[in-house]
Amino acid sequence: MTTPVAFSRACRIALMLSALAATPLALVGTTHHDQAMAQTRAAAPDFAMVGQQDAYRSIAEEFVTAAARGDKMKTARMLSPATAARAGADGVDRFLAGEVLPFFATFQEFARSVSVTRTADAPGFAFYMYMVEKTGEMRPFVIYVIEEGGARVVANVLVDLFVEGRHCLKVAAGWQCPDFG
Repeated sequence: MTTPVAFSRACRIALMLSALAATPLALVGTTHHDQAMAQTRAAAPDFAMVGQQDAYRSIAEEFVTAAARGDKMKTARMLSPATAARAGADGVDRFLAGEVLPFFATFQEFARSVSVTRTADAPGFAFYMYMVEKTGEMRPFVIYVIEEGGARVVANVLVDLFVEGRHCLKVAAGWQCPDFG
């Protein structure tokens, strides 16, 4: 039997994960900037999580590399199962084929700049990155990697989005990055 306290906590967790892992299809009426800001927070340092940042980033980079190869099957498998279930197979296919794969098709490498914040309601990180296209042009994107069901998964990808106050800015002297301290 579930106690009222346990039920209440379970409901809160389910609602938080639903809000966090929402795909662009589920966020009609909001801007990409609003999505980027709502899914992250300035949190007190969690030193256990800080030590895991590289592992989460490797998932983000693996996803981007698969997308650059046009590997829709792998990118679909790396998405949050909860988000994929809500979006449905057709929604996931439209998201990957219509936004993610075309964006990363010209990927050459990651730019040397990344800003990182914690995700709002689930263990994980938001990575504010740039890709360098084969033409040498840089394009910004945001990728959210969270822990869901004991696995690290991609909760959302926002392409061609520069988030002021989150992305580093390329200036004549190099990179100017936000100060989250």
